[in-house]
Amino acid sequence: YARSAMDPAEVIRKLSGIRVAAAFFRLAKGRPPSDIGELVRSGNLEAVPKIKLKWHLASSKVRNASGPEVSDTGGWGYVNDLKSTAFGSIFIDCVHPYGKGRYWSWF
Repeated sequence: YARSAMDPAEVIRKLSGIRVAAAFFRLAKGRPPSDIGELVRSGNLEAVPKIKLKWHLASSKVRNASGPEVSDTGGWGYVNDLKSTAFGSIFIDCVHPYGKGRYWSWF
């Protein structure tokens, strides 16, 4: 695990891109996608973007979760539990700070 990382602004842009794709999907289908793969299959997202966070390997993996709890994979998290009030939430699955006292998972 290298200490180097992507620029935080680039990571946030990638997160924003996934969230915009999910919003367009929700507008077209009337519901959030069942998982991020559905965004790709529907054509709303070309591919899940790869991110490289400090203390993690580069990853484009998405961890499906029952809620927005972070498990520190260094990739993406998606709440795919229909019973969760956070169903459809997309987050950065990392417990580390990125600087300025802020943590990746807060986005």
